Amino acid sequence: MRQTIHRLAGRDSALREVLHVLAIWIKGRIVIWLSVTGLYLVGFAVARSPLWPLLAVLCGFVEALPHFGAILGLLLVLAFSVIGGNGETWVVLAALAVWVLVQALEIFVIGPRVLGRKLGLSPWLVLLGGIAGGLIAGPIGILVATPIMAAGAVIWRRTSRRPLAK
Repeated sequence: MRQTIHRLAGRDSALREVLHVLAIWIKGRIVIWLSVTGLYLVGFAVARSPLWPLLAVLCGFVEALPHFGAILGLLLVLAFSVIGGNGETWVVLAALAVWVLVQALEIFVIGPRVLGRKLGLSPWLVLLGGIAGGLIAGPIGILVATPIMAAGAVIWRRTSRRPLAK
């Protein structure tokens, strides 16, 4: 029993490595959040959206919530554009185009590449894992799919190194 506890809490433990991977995942999410916020800043400035700095920061902030953040961001974009743009169609369409482009970049490029690179997983695996997590457990599944895969990869690497018991 004592050796098991020592192995779990020791220097070279699986638990320590899993916790390290989870810390890397959190840092990766922060990088994604900052990247998306920066893209919103540039995009809304180019599109001349009303109150673009505030809109960009708010849209970036709500991105922390899976699924609901994207929906809240869309509602913010529409509200700011309709109210601040005096109902002009081109203002609404330009802001909506920025939102769609940033969402597509985050889902298909930024998220899988940043998390995949930092966690040592294939970007395709991150993308497909997020989709599977969403299908299985909804928004929470999307959020936890990548860290679960990364922790599973740690456990797989540690168990596959050991010789088979005879």
